[in-house]
Amino acid sequence: MKLIFLGTSHGWPEVGCFCSATLLETGDASYLIDCGAPVLALMENMGKSIERIRATFITHMHEDHVSSITSVLKGYSPRNCTAHAKFFFPEKAGLDGFLVWIKAIHRKPDPKRIQLELSTPGVFYEDENICVAGILTDHIPGYPTYAYRVELKKEQKKILFTGDVADDMHDFPKEAWTEEWDVIVSELTHFRIQEQIEQFKTMKAKQLIFNHKHRRNLEVIERIIPELPYPVHVACDGDELEF
Repeated sequence: MKLIFLGTSHGWPEVGCFCSATLLETGDASYLIDCGAPVLALMENMGKSIERIRATFITHMHEDHVSSITSVLKGYSPRNCTAHAKFFFPEKAGLDGFLVWIKAIHRKPDPKRIQLELSTPGVFYEDENICVAGILTDHIPGYPTYAYRVELKKEQKKILFTGDVADDMHDFPKEAWTEEWDVIVSELTHFRIQEQIEQFKTMKAKQLIFNHKHRRNLEVIERIIPELPYPVHVACDGDELEF
């Protein structure tokens, strides 16, 4: 499998660092986790085909995680490709709003090729390559926000994508401590890493990747990495990591 980090910034793009979007490649298929801008342009520049994307999973309805979804949908217009895809939204209000917006910009997805659905707690997507389950977090109090666990069937690997979590990390998926993970992809913005180092020390990860990063954590992360008992990578835009 390969993880391609299209955008790794916090809630605001910075020079050379765009908003949250990660591409998972396995076999001849791809899957997109979050869709911050400008996903389609970044994929084109990297030579990544929109036709390979089977599904897009949104962790929560903040604009830095979802703002490029209309351009990704545009990539599935009949003139561009013949692929089929599913788009998963974390809450009904987000899906309903998206339907209004695509009507306003005169987009009409082909229901035979495009499916718009909701994420749910537990397993909600499965194909021959992966199995995806939602884990509720409290990033936006009162609204559904998700971490995603992804099991790769053929490669027998497990990835945990945390999405964004609460400032005190009380909603960080407990599975990080109760199950073995080939990779945990954790945000690095909404908590202070120096205050949570003991929690990270006991996670059951073969490798930890930080993305969605904020400068206040980057200022101390190099000092903290040697304290962790597994390899750690701080992702930058354009990084492609194979496992």
